[in-house]
Amino acid sequence: MTRFFFTENYNSALERIEDHIFSTTQSLDQVSRFLDEHDQVLLFIESNPNTPTMHSLTGDQTWLFGDGRYRIFFKTALRKDGIHIYLTHLIDNRQANIDFYPDNKIPTYDEES
Repeated sequence: MTRFFFTENYNSALERIEDHIFSTTQSLDQVSRFLDEHDQVLLFIESNPNTPTMHSLTGDQTWLFGDGRYRIFFKTALRKDGIHIYLTHLIDNRQANIDFYPDNKIPTYDEES
């Protein structure tokens, strides 16, 4: 059996992304679409936990979803009762994400949804 564990950092990132989507689109439908895509990527990872390669330095795995807009970070562990997947971070590639991409700049143009 596969179990997911949402870290505090992950939950905070999820909330920030939901808030960002709503504040930029004023659309609950867009937030729902994001959450549906998020659920789909969790189902994919549950069925394919070893598909994303492991980062050699950090030991985590990542997977893009939402047409490449979002990236999920997680670690897997094989336990007696099955696979445990620890969701560690989530980023929206349309935001700066300076911690992950220090050379990113926020463009100054109107983005079409």
